[in-house]
Amino acid sequence: MLVRVYYALTSRKCRRAVLPVYPCRILCLLLACPAVFLAWQLWPAAFPLQDADVREYAGVASRVSQEWRPGSSRARAHHLVESLRSRPQLSKLTSKKEEEISSTTRKIPASSNSAKNLRKLASPGSVAPMAREQQPAPSKPALSAKLHPAHGRLIREYPFQPVRNERGEFVNVILVRSPFRSRHQKELFDQYKQELLFLGISSFEDYPQPPPNPFSGKFPKDEYVGLFPGFLHMLREPAKIFPETVKLVLMSQSDFSLPPPQPKMATKYDFTFSGSDQDVHNDCVGWSSYAKNWTFVKTALEVMCGELGMTGVLVATKDKQGRRACSIPPSCKGKILQTKFLAQNEFFDYVRQSKFLFVPQVHDASPRVTTQALALDVPLLMNWNLIGGWKYLNDKTGEFFHDIGDFRDSVKRLLRKVEEDEYSPRKWVTTNYGDQVSGTRLRQFVEENFADRVKLPEGTRLLFPSGA
Repeated sequence: MLVRVYYALTSRKCRRAVLPVYPCRILCLLLACPAVFLAWQLWPAAFPLQDADVREYAGVASRVSQEWRPGSSRARAHHLVESLRSRPQLSKLTSKKEEEISSTTRKIPASSNSAKNLRKLASPGSVAPMAREQQPAPSKPALSAKLHPAHGRLIREYPFQPVRNERGEFVNVILVRSPFRSRHQKELFDQYKQELLFLGISSFEDYPQPPPNPFSGKFPKDEYVGLFPGFLHMLREPAKIFPETVKLVLMSQSDFSLPPPQPKMATKYDFTFSGSDQDVHNDCVGWSSYAKNWTFVKTALEVMCGELGMTGVLVATKDKQGRRACSIPPSCKGKILQTKFLAQNEFFDYVRQSKFLFVPQVHDASPRVTTQALALDVPLLMNWNLIGGWKYLNDKTGEFFHDIGDFRDSVKRLLRKVEEDEYSPRKWVTTNYGDQVSGTRLRQFVEENFADRVKLPEGTRLLFPSGA
């Protein structure tokens, strides 16, 4: 109606007839009409609500009052009305119905905790509050033993190590054996961590802790310890490192793939040491030599060669051409054989011809030569501070030393026990480790802790880390 009046007053015919007589009044009226129309549109009574809507709002009022802490009932009513007005579908609330809702909230006790009383006070007609629509929980896709399509892409990146069963089939478990070496590798993990089971495994330096090796890259100490839902670790006190949410098993790469029994060979050397030829041209100063604890090896050689007159083999302490070698004490001249990097069978032959394997490392997570030597029935002389591999040593497998202070005594004790045939390394290691024992443990660990994350191929009995 106001619109029709406005257009009538502004028509050409009306302006010609009235404007010359009452110009000021007509101009004021023309300016006032839009303002009146706008106020009418915004006033709540312009679009009165139906009774059904009021009952619905009363139910909302009862729920809002239930969430309020004890306070002013007037303030609660005002808060309710303002929240209803802010919704597009509830923007036109009549003043009369506003009073009804306000009085309803005043009747509701501030500390009421009875759902029955709230329903009774919700509306004059005792209509139950409007139930919130329940959103169905997203259903997880059914687990499948079929290999994930991204599996091959992942295992091409170094940190991601595949897992096989006893039939050689890949499974949807990926072991992360080192820190990520690029942003791309971290992005791959983030992309597929909900679709594949990623587990950490100690197989590289001090990982998952930052390495002290000055030639290694560094990362925050908490970056990897809680990143995976489970971890195959080698620590003496894992509870000090990992959060409680991470499932743990004391297991290393060196627990698997033991060499088969081999015939005894005549003893030719007192010991064998497995080194690395990566730093030969820098006189064995570098990343690999630090990991092998070469500085301690040279100190120990002074004792073994100079004081005790022992003989030994230092494997992979010459370059691949066999021309240049890492320097050793002069007292070892004629007593120590230095070789270039050897094939595994050649290395095994030197171990079998020795009384013990010398393991001086500290920052080595999974020294495979330890279990290989034990499987060849050769005991170990091991650094007690070794972070991985300590679990293989006991009174049946060899002797510990802590530093150069007790090194001499440990060497003498080991040599005496070797002469008296007190060790039984092969029997012990094959009873406690190897593919059958460790493969069963890994399969049980996965099934008992991650049955909701991965499905193994039918009939799987054993699981093995695949590759070095």
